[in-house]
Amino acid sequence: MKHKKVIARIVWLAACISVLVAAPILIAANTVKQTAESSQMNMLTVWQIDSFEGGKGSRANYLQKLGNEFTKETKCYVQVLSLSSEAARQNLKNGARPDLISYGAGAYGIESYITDKTASHIWAHGGYCILTVSENADFSDVSAANTVLNCGTENFAQIAALMRGLAGAAAEKPTEAYISLIGGKYKYLLGTQRDIFRLITREVQFKVEPITEFNDLFQLISVTATDGKNIYFANEFIEFINNNSQNLNKIGLMGDKPIYDDAMAAMEGLNYRYKLASPISSETKTLLNGAIKNSDINLIKNLLN
Repeated sequence: MKHKKVIARIVWLAACISVLVAAPILIAANTVKQTAESSQMNMLTVWQIDSFEGGKGSRANYLQKLGNEFTKETKCYVQVLSLSSEAARQNLKNGARPDLISYGAGAYGIESYITDKTASHIWAHGGYCILTVSENADFSDVSAANTVLNCGTENFAQIAALMRGLAGAAAEKPTEAYISLIGGKYKYLLGTQRDIFRLITREVQFKVEPITEFNDLFQLISVTATDGKNIYFANEFIEFINNNSQNLNKIGLMGDKPIYDDAMAAMEGLNYRYKLASPISSETKTLLNGAIKNSDINLIKNLLN
């Protein structure tokens, strides 16, 4: 009997602890909403999906800071939440729906929730490039044998490799690929703006050659609100984000206007021959992955813009 009482107390104590742990999370998630409701102010919820490596810093924090400034000007609260693409898809299926979703071009499964597909805006972008730390390198000898590919996360770096004539190049995770370059295992790295900032931070001399054959490193934002008032404020916030593109150097990404005076300047103002038509569906993603596996460049081109 005593054992049963002890077990019961332990279960009760565990339940209390779980409530105490969960309570701050629930409070934090609802604070902005309650504040908005109590003051009868409008509120926008924004989901930030990092489906590709940025340059530096947090895109969610960047958007939240802009949201705070937007609140001062419009009296409309903005709450930015960072989610993985899988979490976003699951939440949408479960009925949760934000007013705006910021996502990478490679994110899929959100296209049916976008209120106005013609109003999907690119608010920042990165780019692919060939990098080397070899002093005598001039990129004339870049090949699949001496180049390692930063395979990224949910972006299609393999397409950039195929378009650059590097089919069969070794692919490694982002940090491992970078280490393989600076460690001398490979002469070249097919990477992104994130690798440029890694090299800048390390304070090593390097050279960069942009890849213009293909790009899918675009951060888009789309309206998913269904309420007319929120749709209005959502579009206003998108315009506010675009009007502050001069601050994108804070997160190591690029906009329509030049903002860099270092190695990143070589990545600005480029025109890309092929781009990913986004948002994509799971079917398109499957087709692209199959085409990449088979090195079917013609099919890939047909699936791109």
